[in-house]
Amino acid sequence: MRVFKHFQKTLLAGVGVLALAACTQGENIESPGATNPGTPPGGGNNGGGNNGGGNGNTAECPTGFTTGTSVGGLTVCNISGSILGDLTLPYVSGVAYQLNGRVDVGIDVGADGATPGGSAGTLTIEPGVTVFGASGADYLVVNRGSRLVADGTQDAPIIFTSENDIERRAVDASDTGGSNISEWGGVVVLGQAPISRCQTAATPGTDQCTNVVEGVTSPEASYGGSDANDDSGIIRYAQIRFAGFAINQQGNELNGLTLAGVGDGTTIENVQVHNNSDDGIEMFGGTANLKYIVLTGNDDDSLDTDNGWTGNVQYLAIKQRDDGGDNGFEMSSTLDGADNPVVPQTNPTIANFTVVGGRSNAFRINTGHIGRFLNGVVAYDTNCFRWQDSAGDTDPSSYSGLTDPTFNSVLFDCAALTDASPDVPAAVDSVNADANNVVGASSLTSMMFPGPNEQGVTAFDLTTLPGSFFEDTDYIGAFSPMESETNNWAAGWTFALFPAPSCPTGTTRTGEIDGKNVCAVAGVQTEDLTLTRGNYYELEGRVDIGVDVGADGTAPNGDVAVLTIEPGAVIFGNSGADYLVVNRGSQIFSNGTRQNPVIFTSQADLEDTQADPENAISEWGGIVVLGDAPISRCQTAATPGTNQCTNVVEGVTNPEASYGGSDATDSSGSIRYTQIKHAGFAINQQGNELNGLTMAGVGSGTTIEYVQVHNNSDDGIEMFGGTANLKNIVLTGNDDDSLDTDNGWTGNLQYLIITQRATGGDNAFEMSSTLDVADNPVTPQTNPTIANFTVVGARSNAFRINTGHIGRFLNGVVAYDSSCLRWEDTAGDTDPSSYSGLTDPTFNSVLFDCVSLTNASPDTPAAVDSVNADANNSTNVSNSLINVFINGPNEAAATAFDLTTLGDPFFEDTDYIGAVKDANDRWWADWSCGLEASTPC
Repeated sequence: MRVFKHFQKTLLAGVGVLALAACTQGENIESPGATNPGTPPGGGNNGGGNNGGGNGNTAECPTGFTTGTSVGGLTVCNISGSILGDLTLPYVSGVAYQLNGRVDVGIDVGADGATPGGSAGTLTIEPGVTVFGASGADYLVVNRGSRLVADGTQDAPIIFTSENDIERRAVDASDTGGSNISEWGGVVVLGQAPISRCQTAATPGTDQCTNVVEGVTSPEASYGGSDANDDSGIIRYAQIRFAGFAINQQGNELNGLTLAGVGDGTTIENVQVHNNSDDGIEMFGGTANLKYIVLTGNDDDSLDTDNGWTGNVQYLAIKQRDDGGDNGFEMSSTLDGADNPVVPQTNPTIANFTVVGGRSNAFRINTGHIGRFLNGVVAYDTNCFRWQDSAGDTDPSSYSGLTDPTFNSVLFDCAALTDASPDVPAAVDSVNADANNVVGASSLTSMMFPGPNEQGVTAFDLTTLPGSFFEDTDYIGAFSPMESETNNWAAGWTFALFPAPSCPTGTTRTGEIDGKNVCAVAGVQTEDLTLTRGNYYELEGRVDIGVDVGADGTAPNGDVAVLTIEPGAVIFGNSGADYLVVNRGSQIFSNGTRQNPVIFTSQADLEDTQADPENAISEWGGIVVLGDAPISRCQTAATPGTNQCTNVVEGVTNPEASYGGSDATDSSGSIRYTQIKHAGFAINQQGNELNGLTMAGVGSGTTIEYVQVHNNSDDGIEMFGGTANLKNIVLTGNDDDSLDTDNGWTGNLQYLIITQRATGGDNAFEMSSTLDVADNPVTPQTNPTIANFTVVGARSNAFRINTGHIGRFLNGVVAYDSSCLRWEDTAGDTDPSSYSGLTDPTFNSVLFDCVSLTNASPDTPAAVDSVNADANNSTNVSNSLINVFINGPNEAAATAFDLTTLGDPFFEDTDYIGAVKDANDRWWADWSCGLEASTPC
């Protein structure tokens, strides 16, 4: 089922657009470099120069070239006829080279290199050069036995484009050509590698099996042979734009890049074909391998494979235009007279691909085409497949393994699986054959980068494939989770691949910080809002997501909204008055990833103006999430845990904000891989303060994982009732309590790191519940289960427990230069004289290394008895933590509590105490800050 029905496919220019006629190589303009979203519309350092604009261009053609009519202010150097021997197109600032008609490199030497009259040639094109044509009659043909060496660089790609493109940019440097196509011919490379479709009767894959390539006439041009290692040259860091030409109406057309019978001795890497009128790239047989390929806006098929191609592709990004295009892949082979597949069948292996579009089909497969497709993402508004009866082994009734198209670790998000009703059985069976294929929603950001859904797919192990072509990856799709719009393998050399970041609907652009848009978010958001990656988002005052719908969802004027935050987005505030409130019934989805966490921080942090970054606190407000799960502290007389028992949350005023209800499974969304830094604000001097993350009445349907709160002026996280579960939590440098629990929270927590600052902090845990007027505990009592925790600090107490709080604490390490426990008289069952089992705070397999067990003298009996109740607790073993929070030998020697005995599937079974087992256990790394020197906050 296709979830996202509409994609923005407008092909916009990258940030920092430079006019083509104003580009030079190595002078006056800084190179875009590898961190740009893509080359500017002019194509990088190519084609232009200081002297290239208007009538003032004094650039001259290199010796041996004739000068043509200036185009877009550039000096034009003509190329025509056949290139025999070696020819180099040197880079000259302000110069572009024009193809005048069909230009041949060499004369066909035949399949065996011995054709009479054949002559090999080599065309070398230097980095940064622009080559253009003026019509469909202008195109380049590299004949068998000859070579094209178009070896650009990331900062200076080679550009094959049209005269119109150059002229458009001379007028408007930001003009990316819209939907223009068919403005010149294209590039055709012909080799001597095996093919399966013979022009005349012959054995496929031999020198006698050759064919003439489509799109080339007067004379025709041949390809094919028996040399699987044929070397037709290098095409690397090159763009081919606005090409393609129809020779006739029977499909005989020039593609952007045609590779016919090209062998695996040829290098095809970092190539983009943009807005071609026929296919982006078409493979007619051969064995060529391709890597780092970008196909955008092509008007027929993005990648067309045929005639026995058996090569490989890794890292392929396909993005279609809204108003043009056919299939993402059109995949054919050859059948004999009896409709049996001819060998070699077209059978490529394609790994790490992303296909985004909405035209005919993502895959059209027919006539004996096999193929293996690994680690892919298909986000397509129509059918995933047109699996024709002749595909693979030509039996559409079932999937027959590797004699049929095979998919492993592919996420399919399409309107329908196939174009047939019912779905073609072979297609269904092929998808179902691997449990790691997923038919479900994609969560791509900027149309290309993996979100949480893609990262949830188990990648196919490419090391199991034969040969050495494939690089091992642990992700699906063309781009890794570590990449972003401004830092990825396509950056610096591609054209209009990623839209320039802009402020999304619901926000207002107010300026820039470090060259990025600042998009303001303000007021009450009653429509769904998505904060996209690539911008900074400023909270202007209190920002509400939705309007409170009440405990039962029927409050008058209640209005539900959803806030979605893409991986890598940064949200900031400038004062304690700037904070986020997610009201009851509404949701937040902070969809960070390990490599691109969502970051909430302060403007001072972004602008690097903090006077003392290590102790910077209270620079903005914080995040408040409100749910309708049960609580025990009612604002007015009511039965705790019911819809009548609600309360107003601390830290939020004008108006106040309510929480609580009876829905234990309430879902307020998901917060994953998210940092919250330098927040917190005191509303008054009576302890009414904003925490870094406040969760009030939040239910167990909410996901809270991989969250860090750093240097908050009040508590790091405070739980006001509810049933929410937390996992992989990091609380560092918070100025009051690191984790504060109250009002009947009964959730779970596993894997918790707490470290305090030397100059700030109170308790690591402050743990309260609710007492009635007779000082008896009110149910639900606050009673979390917390496992695999490590606490390092020296402030007031590691644990302060009071007012009926129970809690179970398992597999912990407490390394504290003060008291381990402030066990108040009201803790647990409110009897401090003895430990009463699970009606009191209970500890199992906890290493306590503190100055004293409790803050009392003598130690509180209930605390002593609770610790002594389990022989696997220790108070006389020193911690041996490594790098502050990683287990050392003493922790490793401790006997862990068996979490499987809890009977709760939330808890993962561990055989160790503490949050981090050893130096190889790095769940906390990459997405958090300040825990190691390489990732300061």
